[in-house]
Amino acid sequence: MFCVRGLRVWRVCSDPESSGRCPNIALAIETQNLNKTYGVDSDGTAVGLLDLSLSVEEGQIFGLVGPNGSGKTTTLKLLLGLIFPTSGSAKVLGYPMGSPDYKERIGFVPEGPYFYDHLNAVELLAFYGGLFGLSGKELGTRTQELLELVGMWTRRHIRVRNYSRGMLQRVGVAQALLNDPDLVFMDEPTAGLDPSAQMQIRDVIFQIRERGKTVFLCSHLLKEMEPLANNIAILNRGKLVITGPMETVLSGEQDFYRLTAEHVDQSLADKVGAMAETAENAAGVFRAKFGTQTAALEAAGVLDAGGALVTGLQPDRRSLEEVFIAAVKGEQ
Repeated sequence: MFCVRGLRVWRVCSDPESSGRCPNIALAIETQNLNKTYGVDSDGTAVGLLDLSLSVEEGQIFGLVGPNGSGKTTTLKLLLGLIFPTSGSAKVLGYPMGSPDYKERIGFVPEGPYFYDHLNAVELLAFYGGLFGLSGKELGTRTQELLELVGMWTRRHIRVRNYSRGMLQRVGVAQALLNDPDLVFMDEPTAGLDPSAQMQIRDVIFQIRERGKTVFLCSHLLKEMEPLANNIAILNRGKLVITGPMETVLSGEQDFYRLTAEHVDQSLADKVGAMAETAENAAGVFRAKFGTQTAALEAAGVLDAGGALVTGLQPDRRSLEEVFIAAVKGEQ
């Protein structure tokens, strides 16, 4: 079970030598059998978020992914207190879901944020800062710090109506951090952005974590999520199908090694393929999997001697896309 100690949530241990508390496990979010249903489909199956139980530790980037309609946005709205559950419970920063007590300690970056378009960045943050009781020198210092963080300080006098989507997203992040929140919710923060803007938003997310904040990140962009999240949860049709540390979720078959190479002609591919558990040579890239590291290294030597370019040799590790497809296989 769990108890609230100040504003931190600690897991209570059954071990009598633990003094009743497991150290270093503080939860930013905890849900227990959380349900939000909107009706039933043609088969009589409930539609919505179904029986969600998960935990998010403080100080990490937690990723929630799933197909459209899987329940990501519903989960986010429940945790923000914007809608109410059909059944189940949750705690955010130690308080019951929806409680006003934690809302001053959270920030939210919505997908496609909308602001008063006649304001510039400084005026915009002054408006929102006033809602948190910030003013004067404190507000000015905080505004400059955040606009520099998101790369908008040199463009602080441009009106919102003239922002690109990337600029709008970045000033949205600055707005979400005005109250120095302990927990930041982000919904599709890089969707629709060009590669440069995506990289800038990723850098800001890492900086938020480095400041000791917790980031709860919702997205369907798997390649963006994979390098960002410490822990991941995959929803499908309202149900939690996979959750755990990213490295654990992506780990492949134990004791297998992957080898990749380029400029491999078919005769060389056939020769090395005979040494491998599986192999393919397609679209200019040779990929093979081996049962031992020794076998993989030997194959790499054969490829190198045959004039190929070895581009990778590592323990078997799946991509988040592979895990995702396997988790939702056969489901729309």
